[in-house]
Amino acid sequence: MSERRTPLLTPGATQPASNTLARGELRAALANAIDHARVSQRQVGVLMIALARSDRLDAILGVPPAEIMQHALDRLRAALRPTDKFLRLSDEKLCVILPNLKSTALAALAAHKVHQVLEAEYFFGEAGVAGSAHVRPVIGIATFPDHAANAEQLLVHADIAKRIARSREVSQHVFQSNDQGDVDAYLGLEIALRDALRANQLEVHYQPQVNFRTGKCHAVEALLRWTHPENGPVAAATIVRVAEANGIVGQLTAWVLNTALRHQADWRRQGVDLEVAVNLSTIALIDSELPDMIAQAIGTWDADPTKLTMEITESASIEDADLSLAVMQQLKKTGIRLSVDDFGTGHSSLSYVKKFPLDELKIDKLFIQNMRTIKGDQQIVRSVIDLAHNFELRVVAEGIEDDATYKDLKKMGCDLAQGYFLSRAIPSNDLLPWLKTR
Repeated sequence: MSERRTPLLTPGATQPASNTLARGELRAALANAIDHARVSQRQVGVLMIALARSDRLDAILGVPPAEIMQHALDRLRAALRPTDKFLRLSDEKLCVILPNLKSTALAALAAHKVHQVLEAEYFFGEAGVAGSAHVRPVIGIATFPDHAANAEQLLVHADIAKRIARSREVSQHVFQSNDQGDVDAYLGLEIALRDALRANQLEVHYQPQVNFRTGKCHAVEALLRWTHPENGPVAAATIVRVAEANGIVGQLTAWVLNTALRHQADWRRQGVDLEVAVNLSTIALIDSELPDMIAQAIGTWDADPTKLTMEITESASIEDADLSLAVMQQLKKTGIRLSVDDFGTGHSSLSYVKKFPLDELKIDKLFIQNMRTIKGDQQIVRSVIDLAHNFELRVVAEGIEDDATYKDLKKMGCDLAQGYFLSRAIPSNDLLPWLKTR
């Protein structure tokens, strides 16, 4: 976009349509712009624009959205450089390609100018009836190579940025790296995840936790697994992120918990009595209905609550400490155990351990994996073990990948061991055969 001010057209004026794309030309034009940008070391911007409230204008003034869009396109042509391209995607949505940019800042500047052009008052008149209206444009911005590696990704990220701007009721939003959760939802994982839950297509695998003193498997951690029919395996963190973003984390938590307790009951009937640990997301921890859901699941599977541990991330319990404390206190009334996962990476302190009704600390794997090479990490591990034992808490070391680390932790008095050195997470049906090999 040119830095000098381009005169705007009045509504109804005409302008050459050389920069107007046909629908089938969008990706080709964008890919071509990206190819040139790679050679010239420039950037390519995409603006995804929604004309909010145009449907209301139709109801109030009798003006079809298509007519409003046509007026918007007439203005847009005058505001863009000849090399900029745009495509009308619908009566309320359009896309602009900005090639040969020096920086992302210029794309944001272009979006600001486009917003000013499109939000100016529109005048309509027919058969002696005149009226005027304002349209509120919402613009999503993404640039190559800062926000995307190819044309398809650039379009997706610009559209997601537009959705975020609309949900936050701001005029524009530049795609950010922490918008990844919205990418997952955009790409259809929300619908697919709901379908997978209904069809019971998710899985729970179990990673053993071995008692250092006896060498026997004492407990297992339940880990969610999902293989998307088209995209393949989906990371557990992504599953949780999509569930949290779309209000189904409670349903997901209930499914994992009931599945884990069902498997635990199956093992018990076969003579194997193991503790099971289930992870809680940040949102689940502050759900006031969580204690009742857990109590119901325990009753359904006739489980021993002392054999169930709910794992909480340290940062999650700190974000809303008062509500977290209230929920944790209710959870303790059910008889279950509470563990803090990834301990040491957040707000670890004596007051933290004193405040919450905990039974267990899990030392973050980063400290475990580096403890033999970084003296400071070894000191942290030793201190956490001593701290936990002083408060009569059990300690789990996760991320153990070699025999030497295992032996060092045993000497330090750690209680339970978990990591690839012992076993990866395995399906429920494979757990008992694995136990027989030890």
